[in-house]
Amino acid sequence: MPIVVTAIARAEVEGFIASTLFAQGWSVVFRAIDWQSLEEFVTEKSTDLSSTLLIYGSDLPGITKERVNQLSSKFKQVIGFATNTTEEFADLKKAPVVSADLVSLVRSFIRTPMLREFVPAQNQIRRAKIFAIGSAGTYTGCTLIALNLAMELSTQGKSTLLIDANFRAPSIFDLLSMRSSETDPTWKSIAPNLAVFEVTQAQAIEIEALMFRAGKEFDYVIIDLGSIAGLSNRLTDRRWTSTMTTWSCDHADELIVVSRPDLLGVSRLQKVVELLAQTSIRAKISFVMNMKSSGKKGEAEQSKFLTVTSPMKPFRVRSINSDIRAVLAAQVERATLIEVNERSAVRKSIAELASELSS
Repeated sequence: MPIVVTAIARAEVEGFIASTLFAQGWSVVFRAIDWQSLEEFVTEKSTDLSSTLLIYGSDLPGITKERVNQLSSKFKQVIGFATNTTEEFADLKKAPVVSADLVSLVRSFIRTPMLREFVPAQNQIRRAKIFAIGSAGTYTGCTLIALNLAMELSTQGKSTLLIDANFRAPSIFDLLSMRSSETDPTWKSIAPNLAVFEVTQAQAIEIEALMFRAGKEFDYVIIDLGSIAGLSNRLTDRRWTSTMTTWSCDHADELIVVSRPDLLGVSRLQKVVELLAQTSIRAKISFVMNMKSSGKKGEAEQSKFLTVTSPMKPFRVRSINSDIRAVLAAQVERATLIEVNERSAVRKSIAELASELSS
């Protein structure tokens, strides 16, 4: 996890930043009260700062732009906030006042070390509601839910984009007997009101622009993230494989975590819940238990599921009934559940979820 040094005079601003980052598991190793104390710290630790992040405020006694520039090379990254009114630091922005916004901004600097202007998510106008679907482990049916959820929304007359961002095992194009393109930056229409797109390394560098466009053109965007194990590490990862995960946590309306009810599935869900409890993201968090059994066994599975997820105070909690026959039939025919058997239990469960998301 990142190592942080703060250099901000305003106690309430510095306290908020330090405590917020500490709560994410980041080590705040020094809190300078003036420029002299910061310089003394750097002199003592000059060989150990290559992985350290400096966060400074324009109100720090003794600070000048020249001094900041001279010291910047000692740190991995330097972030400045306007903590008072001064012409010398007029280009700095005020620090975010919401924990999730602060963490998101700091992560973005770590991933892409360049100056940027902070734009709160709520100020970014878009037409689409965006739902990212992540798997708590493997074989949870995350992709099946994403595909069929997108289809259900499209049948409601809502223009929907389905994005395959599961870089480990992209499968949506295969499930639909389609050929993906490594370099094509556009989505493909596959049914009335439904288009699909697969994120590859070539498109990852254009994700911000692509998602901005998608948010303007569609009513709904469904993102299949695949496994979200190790989420906190991926949020500061610069590799292209983490691009959509970080974008989704920062900008999606919801992150929907899918799990399965067996012993291993519950164990992996518990680990993801523990990780999410320590990770601040902007997206609302919801949980879906897939492959729920019928009868008393299903009731026991539901009870265990609620016990694990309730401490997170999720935005929504749903379960999807198991129907192996319908799922296999859809795979064989390379089709969605509504096309194969619209009366199946699993299709009805996903249709109910789609109605809830669109209400």
